[in-house]
Amino acid sequence: MPTVNIRETISGLVETDAEGNGYFTKRINVPDDMRNQILSIDVYNDNVVPWIQGPETKGVQVFISPFPIQRTLEAIEFGAGGLPLAGPKAGDDTVLYKETTVYNLDDYSEQPYTKVWTDRFPNDAVGATPTSSFYSPHLYLTVLLWNEPLAQINLSYSVYLRVEQKKCSIAESSMGKYGEFLDAQCRLLTQTAVVTPSNLVAGNTWPTWKFGGIRPELMISGSTALRYYNRVAANANQDMTTRAALQAAFEGSTGMVGFDEAFGDAANNLPEWISLLDVGGITSGAIRPYPPPLKYADNGNTLMF
Repeated sequence: MPTVNIRETISGLVETDAEGNGYFTKRINVPDDMRNQILSIDVYNDNVVPWIQGPETKGVQVFISPFPIQRTLEAIEFGAGGLPLAGPKAGDDTVLYKETTVYNLDDYSEQPYTKVWTDRFPNDAVGATPTSSFYSPHLYLTVLLWNEPLAQINLSYSVYLRVEQKKCSIAESSMGKYGEFLDAQCRLLTQTAVVTPSNLVAGNTWPTWKFGGIRPELMISGSTALRYYNRVAANANQDMTTRAALQAAFEGSTGMVGFDEAFGDAANNLPEWISLLDVGGITSGAIRPYPPPLKYADNGNTLMF
């Protein structure tokens, strides 16, 4: 498995639009049909501070990804303001490297700039170890810029990637490239949190002592459980229950209850674990009367459709 050192630069003048946004990208070609494991990665800003034009807040984002990065509905939020139309989040599957730097130029007359912060993903420690892998035969180095409207900004970045390349099958390579192609088109905005008001946290978190001890549990006897699944009577041995009775039992065991009540249906003594004994097809829909017929090829193999 050869190890390849990739050294690339991106440099030139970026002209911002009427909103002060700039976009800069470069393609880096790598061999095809390879599984590329990034062993280490580093990015260096050759110009250090490429913008000193006018007041207010400026920013820049640098990405390395299998496909070009596009601006999204995400924003770089800080304090009462922020920079809109930023790139995707660092946790997005298409992002191999992300760096964000924000400068505050409010005191431009006295000091050229004040760097608010710089953050990298992966950080310096993690970036020096094996991280992500990709299958696409190219990488894109993309720079997003926030600056004065209609300004020309001189940008210059250098990147270093140490990549371990391993030959893989056509099937694995094709699936990997197709997956990365789809990931690059997935989302404009990422919202994954489940927001719970502070007064409703009790009873929705663990450990259980937060709401006064363990939850009570419903008990069920063997005869009661048997009544729902394999009804046995003196004059009707092995009399099976109906579909409606099973569905009613499952519905009762999975009903919503208060945070201090036992899971399940207390009226009928149906604990929540009754749902673990579910029968296939009962709660998901009707059972087919006959399975689909199998079709065979001339050599006896089952045909897949």
